[in-house]
Amino acid sequence: MFKRTWLLGAMAAGWLLTPTLGQAQFVANDARLLASGCFQCHGTNGKSGAFDALAGDGKLDMLNKLNDMRKKSAGSSIMVPHARGYTSEQLNMIADYFSKQK
Repeated sequence: MFKRTWLLGAMAAGWLLTPTLGQAQFVANDARLLASGCFQCHGTNGKSGAFDALAGDGKLDMLNKLNDMRKKSAGSSIMVPHARGYTSEQLNMIADYFSKQK
């Protein structure tokens, strides 16, 4: 009985602590969903919108620009409220998503 309980407990702990393919897919889809707020101005997947294309830009460069925008006064750019509307983690996911687009 003890061995069976221990084995089931170990299996459950491993399942909870190990990221699955489904979880990785969720993170990728979540990043795409967050980035979809940018598509109106920057085009589908960050390509050829009314403003600068974001696809393929460097992640760190994009993060620096977004963080700089968060510090500007509210009326200085349409991007200021957009950048302020996301958490740092979400901005990281968005920058990562666009940096991987061709």
